[in-house]
Amino acid sequence: MLRALRIEALTDAPEAFGSTLERELARTPSDWQRWFAPSAIFFLEVDGVPRGMACGVPDKIDATLGHLMAMWVHPDSRGAGGADDLVAAVKQWATETGKREVRLKVVEENKRARRCYERAGFRLTGKSGILEHSGAVDLEMACEIHPAREA
Repeated sequence: MLRALRIEALTDAPEAFGSTLERELARTPSDWQRWFAPSAIFFLEVDGVPRGMACGVPDKIDATLGHLMAMWVHPDSRGAGGADDLVAAVKQWATETGKREVRLKVVEENKRARRCYERAGFRLTGKSGILEHSGAVDLEMACEIHPAREA
């Protein structure tokens, strides 16, 4: 399911991701098993069919930092709240794993994704980069995570 959704995402919006379709197609089955390990991968299903995904990835250096990556929702499922649910799942993962902040990168021209992230509390950090394969401007956004309160 992960491979199929990732290939579909890169086919739909190749400019929106740091990877390329060619790179993902070249992955072996063991590459897919290790993909984003030890991360959390969340899937959006609509009527039992996988229609989207998002990953929560711990930072390699800072244990209090997480990253939202590989976010994608099928065009036929956009606008129905699935993207908000995926972002919420990653934020919940971050809370449960003791993260204090989640960061993500979004292509500057992807206004719809930026609005989704802003609804979830993400704000631009002022940092940006250029995607090597497309030349698109990639903006960093961050959201502070508040620890769960014990009852």
